[in-house]
Amino acid sequence: MKKKITLLFVSFFILASCSSDEDSSVIPVAPVAPTAIHAVLNEGSVDITWTGVEGAGITYNVYRNAVKINTVSLKEAKFTDVLKSTGSFVYTVTANLGGAESTKGEVSEKVILELPKTKTMQSIDIYYDTKYEYAYTYDASNITKLVSQTSKETNIDLTTKKVTVTNTVLKFTYAGNLITKIGYYSVDDIPRSFVEYVYNAQKKMIGRIVKRSNGSISYTVTYEYNEDGTITETNDSPDSGPGIYTFGNGNLVKYSITTPVSKVDKYVVVTNYVYDSKNEPTLNVLGFNFFVNNSKNNEISSSTVFNYNGEIDSTESSKSDNMYNENGYVLTTMKTLKVSSGETLQTQQTVITYY
Repeated sequence: MKKKITLLFVSFFILASCSSDEDSSVIPVAPVAPTAIHAVLNEGSVDITWTGVEGAGITYNVYRNAVKINTVSLKEAKFTDVLKSTGSFVYTVTANLGGAESTKGEVSEKVILELPKTKTMQSIDIYYDTKYEYAYTYDASNITKLVSQTSKETNIDLTTKKVTVTNTVLKFTYAGNLITKIGYYSVDDIPRSFVEYVYNAQKKMIGRIVKRSNGSISYTVTYEYNEDGTITETNDSPDSGPGIYTFGNGNLVKYSITTPVSKVDKYVVVTNYVYDSKNEPTLNVLGFNFFVNNSKNNEISSSTVFNYNGEIDSTESSKSDNMYNENGYVLTTMKTLKVSSGETLQTQQTVITYY
């Protein structure tokens, strides 16, 4: 009897051991990699989506430039990457099941975020040599949100050689992704003027209110959106007439303004613009795309006709030679403005740096 019990115990031990060995030898099988990965820049964030993998218990990891960025496993086929710096980014996604991770599979399209850091512009005509120096500061919580812009204007009168320097600080106020106010201050934080912006429910700018340093209104501009896509601008200043903006492919391609000279005489100025296909420097600055005169590309030429009572009074034209960085943003611009005779009226050189 004792021998039987011993044999039974040994048999049970062997079976249990075999069962244990079989369980420990089970290796989790990694799921297939997600497909159709897309990354879209959305202000200061990147929205990443992909085609989910079928099966219960599937989770995901997201990698930016090969570095994992999610802190917890993702259960949905989407993720928002809040950017803390500018740069060039691509994204990959893996699927996970039972501790096994898939390969990274497809790579998203490249996402590029550049923001202007400094801008220097020198304008020279027969009377003045003027240099403008700008520097831009952004919000740490949303790197596309402009906090302030410092401006230094150095003006040299070429006749008298008098030099005038003006320093200004612009402070930006937002409501969501809309710029609602820009305050102009001295370097001592003394207010000089304010511009307030008004929008409708569709986030279209419908008004601009210019105020003096004491808060009183200097003048008001209103915008009306026409059925043909143009925008009519009306200024309540007595010496300013209506303007009309015409757009094409995301750019301001024509602007005309009528200025009353007297009760019967009027002066009409019409300017047509031509653009490149590259990125305008402020393309990614939060709120700038809602400004009425915003363009997404860079001007390369313009032609202006000055009409007095229906007859051509004079013409002007400009040409801009741009140089770009590897991401298609302007680094330098040399702009030349000429009158109809071919004489150069003004030259303007611009240099831009980026974050």
